[in-house]
Amino acid sequence: MELKSFLVNEAIGLIGGVVFFGSWLLQAWQSRQAKQAVVSKSFFSLRALASALLTFEGIRIGSVSISLVMGATLLLMLYNIHLIRRREKRENLG
Repeated sequence: MELKSFLVNEAIGLIGGVVFFGSWLLQAWQSRQAKQAVVSKSFFSLRALASALLTFEGIRIGSVSISLVMGATLLLMLYNIHLIRRREKRENLG
């Protein structure tokens, strides 16, 4: 298989992997800036995007295990985003 064909065929998984890794880079940078461990809404948002892409990739390649793990991860990331938004809403009201 030539490189171009390989990259086109694997694009969703590759992009998902890059976003997944990028979320860790963001988290490390934000933690360094804060001088303490930080897990932000932007971290969870990137992780949700990566999980959605990797869930799709798992379905595309027919991997039940990848699809289930990444789908469950997506739900957890969305739940965390929901909790952060709810906290932000409370803080803005009070």
